[in-house]
Amino acid sequence: MEAVRELLIVIVGGDALALRVCQELMEHTGSRVTLLWHADAGLRASVDRMGAGFAPISSDEHHALLGANILDAAVVMALTEDDHLNLQFALTARDLNPEIRVVLRQFSRTLGRKIEQNLENCSTISLSALSAATYASAAVDPDCFYGVQFPDIDGPLTGFMTKTAGAAGVAGRTPAEAERMLEAKILARGGRTDFPRDASLRPDDELTLFSVVRPAPPRTPSEPPANAQPRPGKRARLLRSLDPVARGALAAAIFIFVCGSIFFFFALHLDPLTAAYFVTATMTTTGYGDLSAERAGLPGEFVAILLMLSGLTFSGIFIAILSSRFTQAQYVAVQGVRRISRRGHIIVCGAGNVGGRVIEFLVRLGCEVVVLETHPTPEIVERARERQFDLMTGDSTKDATLDLCAISDAAALVALTNGDTMNLEVALGARARVPDLPIVMRVQHESFQKSVRQHFDFGRTFGTAALAAPVLAGLAHSPGVRGRIAIGNLEYSIVDYRHGATLTEPSSPNCIVLAVWRDERVTLLERFEDAQPFERVLLLFPVWEIRRDPWLAAGEASPAAGNDAPAAAEKADPFAQNVAP
Repeated sequence: MEAVRELLIVIVGGDALALRVCQELMEHTGSRVTLLWHADAGLRASVDRMGAGFAPISSDEHHALLGANILDAAVVMALTEDDHLNLQFALTARDLNPEIRVVLRQFSRTLGRKIEQNLENCSTISLSALSAATYASAAVDPDCFYGVQFPDIDGPLTGFMTKTAGAAGVAGRTPAEAERMLEAKILARGGRTDFPRDASLRPDDELTLFSVVRPAPPRTPSEPPANAQPRPGKRARLLRSLDPVARGALAAAIFIFVCGSIFFFFALHLDPLTAAYFVTATMTTTGYGDLSAERAGLPGEFVAILLMLSGLTFSGIFIAILSSRFTQAQYVAVQGVRRISRRGHIIVCGAGNVGGRVIEFLVRLGCEVVVLETHPTPEIVERARERQFDLMTGDSTKDATLDLCAISDAAALVALTNGDTMNLEVALGARARVPDLPIVMRVQHESFQKSVRQHFDFGRTFGTAALAAPVLAGLAHSPGVRGRIAIGNLEYSIVDYRHGATLTEPSSPNCIVLAVWRDERVTLLERFEDAQPFERVLLLFPVWEIRRDPWLAAGEASPAAGNDAPAAAEKADPFAQNVAP
């Protein structure tokens, strides 16, 4: 039995993400952690409660890192919101300790990939790209609880989901038959990964599945509540949309027109159509001269005068109303606020860093997307003009705005604004209008997230820090970690693994192989030996074994090799010097 010495990991950062990563490392790896940031009593107290160390930034990066014992550290993790500062700390740490492993937070995935290609033993992560995969997957498939782009940068979305066998339509089938029907891999049955493969599935069996994310069938609108008022028809809604002055003028014009037609029908002995024609010509002051009110005597002339005056009055009113409506329509068109006619679309509220990547994923999947953003960027506006999606500029917390997005016919709604309370307001407003609408919500503060789940029953709520922290903690020990999920009572790291020319079986018997990237597509695997040399394999590796298993580091290739080029030589375990018999 090998004993693993404690690794010293230095974290640069002082926000919620840095604290969450510190906590993950302390709880799941048993490593020694030092948080390096500006002196703050509250921050230091939080770090002390975790059992980690705290080192204040004194003057510059060089002296600060030395104060954090960077010479004895195995890993440095630069996790601030400043990309330049992260890179500066990472390079300074590498200058002081050439053997140290670097984990770097970078907004641009393209820049991050270039850094990985040129900096040995380095992993970079984009928080927006990482979290967007889960938001998009949950929006497309409400049963999905974690999404991964495999391979990263240019691969399709894959996801982990839970469904009952009855809901999935595979009750009575064997697991092998169900996998062929669903084009998915069954990872667990009732939370157990060691389920019998020859026993038929019961309708209430809960299945944990892995597959490529595909758009779900169109949602059937729910039945309205029994006490709900019947929805008015299109004509009734059109009349209600008119202001009171327009409705009153229209009613008065129709009344005068009908009365005038009846009068001249009898006074001039005309048929109904000719009487209506004469009244129309009189009210519009057209006056063709083919019919004359003089034939009806003084009463006819008096009625004709009334019709002419009323016609002029109502014409002025209607012209003013139409001018106002056209002006409003032009303003609305410029602002991007209009009624959208779609069915089965996904409404994305918020098109910031995360929202923009979610939109990109959804468009690539072929989903109909409606983007709701108060201040869209020029890039979002340009993509909307290219008809990639519908863009509406408006306040997503207003019910009228959601109605303009055809929310009653939507397939899902994703709330990704920058404020937790605003996202909750959007979600509650959407649920009030469409109770069964699948809603995915971004909630950054974990305590608030738990309260929202408990009191409002929103199951698909995710926070960027909560999604990224387990990945960052895993990257401290293995460069291929892409996430972490729980199956039953066990936790697994999602690992993107590339072996070398020699195929070596995973050393852990608890490892679960998922899929391989082959011929530009994701192919599900039953056994690890079905993989071929230099292929990228996605697998689940037990969290409790990932740190002490040298198989991962011995076989993984750096992303610098690219998606198509074979891995170079097999790398040695960067933590071998810390393992003692």
